[in-house]
Amino acid sequence: MAQFSTRELLYLEDMSKIFESSEKNIRHARTEVTDQQVLSMLNTMSQEHRQLIQSAGSLISSGRMQ
Repeated sequence: MAQFSTRELLYLEDMSKIFESSEKNIRHARTEVTDQQVLSMLNTMSQEHRQLIQSAGSLISSGRMQ
């Protein structure tokens, strides 16, 4: 596993927070949308953001353990 500098870990944390904020906005938008095509797109975006948040969290955790 690659070692991360403190700066890189902080960057990952910042990006994770941005993705979490985006995910919150996407969840809200999904409650407001009636068009099925747009809803499908938002569902895909939501899933991708959750995966990015999880991946960033794993990298941060492993980076802090080293």
